[in-house]
Amino acid sequence: MDHPDITADILCGLPLPGREIDLVLLYHDARDERLQLKTPEGTPIHSFVLVIEVKQHSPDLIRFEGPRVLVRNDQLWSDATYQCDDQTWALKRYQKASYKGKNRRQPTFVQRAIWLPRAQNSAFDGIPAKSSVPVHFADLNWNGLVDGFVTNRGSVRTLVDHSDHPTHHSIETLRAHLTHKVSPTRLDLRRVNALTQTRFDADKTAYIQNLGNGLLILRGRGGTGKTFALVQVALHLARQGKRTMMLTYNHGLISDINRALRFIKEKDPTFKPLPKLKTRYAFTQDIFKQTFGMAAEEAVKTIPDIGAREERRLFELMNYKKPIQHEYDFVLVDEGQDWEDKQRDLMFRLFGPEHVVVADGVDQFVGQDRCNWDRGDIPINRRHGLRASRRTKAATCQTVAEIARELGLSDWDLVPDPDTHGGRFTVVVEPDARRAVERGLNILESDQRQESTVKAVDNLICLPSAKMASGINFSALFDEAIEVNARDSWRGFEEEDRRTYPLRDGQLRAVQYSSCRGMEGWTTLCLGLDVFFEFQVGHPRIDVSRLEQSLREKEGFLFSKELMEEELAREARLFAIYWLMIPLTRSIDHLVVHLSDERSQLGRILRNVSDRLPGSIEWMHPEGIAQ
Repeated sequence: MDHPDITADILCGLPLPGREIDLVLLYHDARDERLQLKTPEGTPIHSFVLVIEVKQHSPDLIRFEGPRVLVRNDQLWSDATYQCDDQTWALKRYQKASYKGKNRRQPTFVQRAIWLPRAQNSAFDGIPAKSSVPVHFADLNWNGLVDGFVTNRGSVRTLVDHSDHPTHHSIETLRAHLTHKVSPTRLDLRRVNALTQTRFDADKTAYIQNLGNGLLILRGRGGTGKTFALVQVALHLARQGKRTMMLTYNHGLISDINRALRFIKEKDPTFKPLPKLKTRYAFTQDIFKQTFGMAAEEAVKTIPDIGAREERRLFELMNYKKPIQHEYDFVLVDEGQDWEDKQRDLMFRLFGPEHVVVADGVDQFVGQDRCNWDRGDIPINRRHGLRASRRTKAATCQTVAEIARELGLSDWDLVPDPDTHGGRFTVVVEPDARRAVERGLNILESDQRQESTVKAVDNLICLPSAKMASGINFSALFDEAIEVNARDSWRGFEEEDRRTYPLRDGQLRAVQYSSCRGMEGWTTLCLGLDVFFEFQVGHPRIDVSRLEQSLREKEGFLFSKELMEEELAREARLFAIYWLMIPLTRSIDHLVVHLSDERSQLGRILRNVSDRLPGSIEWMHPEGIAQ
């Protein structure tokens, strides 16, 4: 029906972080309720948002099990109902992404449907009548589509009428949000070009040509390009038609990589299958649901502790007697050093060691026990060491190496890339947290003015949590500074933003230290780094019982309580040092470290390095205080 008060949009192949939705329908009828179109039951239709999962399978590749629709790809039956649910939640999460700073609109209700355009209803018996997702066939029409829509206050209604509403979506604001063009910065384009190159150096060529013949371990310190190499491997496999799953614990890093993959897809639409990214926890959960069904997953969800839920899934999967099916050819594991043995063993069971690639961070171990992927009983492709810094410019890299030496990391072997020059290291001393945030943001602005091709989104801000900063809420102070100065931000310290990559090049990216591994910024601002370091020294993740047992075995009758306390203090400091080196290796051009107290442990360390190497660190004190 063509009417000026009725607006309908059909969005095909809608790209969202990490996935693509087949069809999204937006509909709004601004007329009086008496004039609006009706469902077959007579319910007026004011507005709706509809996700349609389209499956172009022939009838012999479709089957119904209970309330679910399954389709076969190759030899694997996949759950179209679950995929539709997954896309629905992805759309709702994307709707919540902020439109400026911390300002966001609430997600709409989303209607759902599965469409089988190559199948007739009459070809099937036992169609799931109680399916949570309506199923449509080749004869789909308007009445069939809207029949059974969920109603709201006596009508089908989900959008507001006016686009100036601050917290709810109209069809105009939602359309603009979903069709917004995400523009790559110059740094994005440089990264995309490097990721998609097809020629490799001799070292990479050696292990890439041997993929599938044994476990590949990429080992290196922060900034050596481990995650970058994983994505390169995934894209190389994609050119061969291989499907890969990349696993990490860090939602912020997943968003960063998904942003790059979006630009890669736009650069070459034929590039597929693109790698998928998930957290280790989400992947295990998906495999468990696929293997044992939704009823088993719902039973696991009744376990209160999230760690205990994962333990249960791992136990059931490892003891499952039949082959476990999945759709991927290779798994790429990021931050493999922080996995547990049973999690590692599940990957070996699902893929076989020869189809596993692991990035192992030498100095980025923050768990209680380092996972050893090289068990000794599995085939090995290569143990590949990465030493050159592929991120940080030479001068900053050298200063960070001196800090590592000052901290007692005698085996620190990260060396500058001979092709990178320059780099700066600045220390901002500021006891007032609010003022520290303002001074740090001013430095970022100054850097952007000096380098016109760098956008706000190319930078990175790392924050301690309020618990780590003795109650000082750096995240709230950051939000306040953004709002007061009319800036924009990507708030990676919040769940709503962390799962969606930055959409605007004016967004300053901010994450908590616990989520900064694998991320990078042209200028990286580390706020409250001294209080973060002090917290890690005082709250190490150490298995005290295992440490005591190891010390007793080593020392025998010489073991004592005093010796145990000394060993515990040494391990606590080492734990904190490993954490400290992670944010210190996030910058590309300029590393800015904020100290709340110059006399802190970290302050004294940086002063010693500065005195030993004059000119390596620029010190910025509060106004009126002598340097």
